[in-house]
This record gives sequence, C-alpha cells and structure tokens, in this order.
Amino acid sequence: MTQLAQVKKAAAYINKKTKNFQPEIALITGSGLAGSIPPLEQEIKIPYSTIPGFLQSTVPGHSGNLIFGVYKGRKLVVMQGRFHYYEGHPMKDLAISIRTLKMLGVQKLLVSAAVGSLDMKLKPGALCVLKDHINFMCNNPLIGNHDESFGPMFFDLSEAYDKAMRKVALAAAKKAGVVAGEGVYLAATGPNFETPAEIQMFKKWGATVVGMSVVPEVLVARQCGISVLGLAWVSNMGCGIAKEPLSHAQTISETKKIEGKFKKLLEILFVKL
Repeated sequence: MTQLAQVKKAAAYINKKTKNFQPEIALITGSGLAGSIPPLEQEIKIPYSTIPGFLQSTVPGHSGNLIFGVYKGRKLVVMQGRFHYYEGHPMKDLAISIRTLKMLGVQKLLVSAAVGSLDMKLKPGALCVLKDHINFMCNNPLIGNHDESFGPMFFDLSEAYDKAMRKVALAAAKKAGVVAGEGVYLAATGPNFETPAEIQMFKKWGATVVGMSVVPEVLVARQCGISVLGLAWVSNMGCGIAKEPLSHAQTISETKKIEGKFKKLLEILFVKL
C-alpha cells in the first residue's frame, strides 16, 4: 500500500469517528506535556491503536491518543504523544501522522517538546520558541518515491518556523509569566543523551537546544503547506553543562512542573493564532 493510500484510509476512519470535524490547529505534546491541554468542548478521543496505518507510541510520557475538540470557537486536534525515529519506526513512516492531519484540514501546527538547553539564559522551566533547526539525524522522512499529493519535492525552509506565529508566542509567554527566548533546535537520533563533546560541538554550530524529535514533523508539515510554531520546553541543561546525570525520568519530572505554565500559554495561543 502506498503512503497516500495509508493516509487516506486513516483520514477516512477519523472523519467517520468525528463526523468530519475538520480541525484548523493541531498540537503535538512532548514528553510529559499531555496534561497541559486546556478543557475542550465537544471532545472526542481516538486511540492511535484503533487508527488504520497509524504508528504506535511506545515511550513513557506519550499517551497515544488523538483528541478533537473546540476551545473558544477554535477547532483543534491534539496528538497526545508523538513517534520517534529511535523507537525503530522507519523514518518515512514518521510522515503518516502529519500528512493525515493535513488531510483532515489542519492549517497550523504547534510542535512542543522537552529539550536540553545549551544556553545558560534558558534554564529548566524556560521556553525556547524555535526560529530554526539543524537536522543531525542524518535522515529525512521525505526521502524516497515522491508523491506530488503531499507537496513539492524541493521547497524552501528559510522560514520553517512561522515568523508571525513566533511573535504571538513570545508575547503570549510574557503574558503567561513564562521565561522565553528564541533559538535553534538541533535534532539528534537518541535514544541516548548526547555526550559532553557533542554538546560543545552543537554550541559551536549555533544550536540553542537539543532534542530527539520535532524536525521530521516540521519537514513534513512544511512540505504540505502547514505553518509551524515550535515550542521547546527546557527540562535539563545539556550533558556536561548539567552537574547531574541525565535520565528520561528527570525529563518527565521537570515537564510535569511546567504543565500549568504550558496550559496558560496554550489558552492564549489557541485564541490568538
């Protein structure tokens, strides 16, 4: 089965369950951030496990549900949990969920993630609004047989992260009392955390934060014309900057602390974007 056929099948199933809901905005929640979603009206929850052709999330802190609903008149869909390259999924299959969102009607994508910071001005609990990225995964979900249905093979990334949306996000962060700044996300494959030497190299390259996701989703979204806002929450300082050993349990613990801040931020963004 081609990926276009897979996406059409998944979208048809979802449309049947939601009665053609057609969300405008999508949110992907990062590790431990699923509890930050504001209360939604007309909520419909669909487990990933029931959607034909959808991948399954296997990482703790990623619930594995699509949640549809309305917030102050805006139609939304939330991916509670994402899919990572390090879980063993083929890179090209990471495109399925984003392309399905596009087929459902999504025009704007908010990508959230827990990250390690390389910048002493952005400590745990701070927000890095992404202005660019570096793909250090040495792979790309768009490689392979190209289907024009998903957008052009060759496309511009001079504004991968929408400038107007970034401006709204920084203003919203200030209003929500969140320490925030703009920066560059570096995507590594994981699942291990980076070495101190790698962190120093990434700093020299211009990276502000480092993580193990985001970039594949953004590449697919931009190819199919979805505007993107990247929201990277700092859960730890990078290896060698941090004084203590890093762990996923620490990531989940730190992101739980900022659930309230993220909820306030989303309440503003869902209305303003």
